[in-house]
Amino acid sequence: MRFFNLLLVLTCVLVTGCATFRAGAPEGVVDVIAHRGASQDAPENTLAAFRVARDMGADWFELDCHLTRDGEVVIIHDSELERTTGDKGIVEDSDLAYIKGLDAGNWKNPKYAGERIPTFAESLDFAKGTIGVYVEIKNSADDTALMQQILQETDSCTVMTPDCSRKIMAAIEASGTRNLELTRKTIAQIRERGMERDIVIQSFSPIICAIAKIEAPEMRVEALSGVKMDEHDMWELVTRWLFLLDLDGLNISHESMTPGRMATIRQSGKSVAVWTVDDPEIMKRAVSLGADAIITNCPDRALRALNRG
Repeated sequence: MRFFNLLLVLTCVLVTGCATFRAGAPEGVVDVIAHRGASQDAPENTLAAFRVARDMGADWFELDCHLTRDGEVVIIHDSELERTTGDKGIVEDSDLAYIKGLDAGNWKNPKYAGERIPTFAESLDFAKGTIGVYVEIKNSADDTALMQQILQETDSCTVMTPDCSRKIMAAIEASGTRNLELTRKTIAQIRERGMERDIVIQSFSPIICAIAKIEAPEMRVEALSGVKMDEHDMWELVTRWLFLLDLDGLNISHESMTPGRMATIRQSGKSVAVWTVDDPEIMKRAVSLGADAIITNCPDRALRALNRG
């Protein structure tokens, strides 16, 4: 029976090419994550940019999730539409049908005229079985008071226990934060496609990270941080959330990258990605300090710098 099963798998791979897809680079190889797709060459956060990233050989492409007025998850970085479409509207005040009528490509290059803002569903469908997706869920609410409340209520929590999880989710649900709906809808669409192992959820928002980590424990969740070199108190706060929520990794700006910070993350068993790096020398320095992944606008350049060309 074992021989028969092996023969079946080999036949599947050789004849139909249906080998099991695994997102990311091989074990021990630094991952290359295309920031908003291959955004140096194609209009950011569009299927065109994701396609170029995939064709270049990136391990992942990164995208940004926002919620429309009618509750649809769309892919755009800014909360405003103007920079990439020329329209003066706000994403959360616009319906999907309106957003879908905007041109998200012409600003980059006339050859991309007519490129549309994709939905999250369209982006996942494009990626499935071919490339991993780093899913940044954008902070769409002022959760400052909520974060302070959670830190106070979990002050005695050194690890994420069921009791701590209940306290955190009770506070989040009672707050009415818009981030809860966005995160839950994002998770639901990933699960609908069976892509739990093909994505990484990341966010600058501790609230979004908390929701994802507690409600989708089968998915990888990483925090984003842009804490500057001299912001020591903020760094302590970032690491407090990292350990309280038992997140899988911390992704930091290359401008705030220090040997000490990188060592703190790595020694705790967490992964670290460095963003947004387009200079090959900075890429190499990040790797020398222990970076597991490079987030870049230029995935082809990163692959060459890492001798993966």
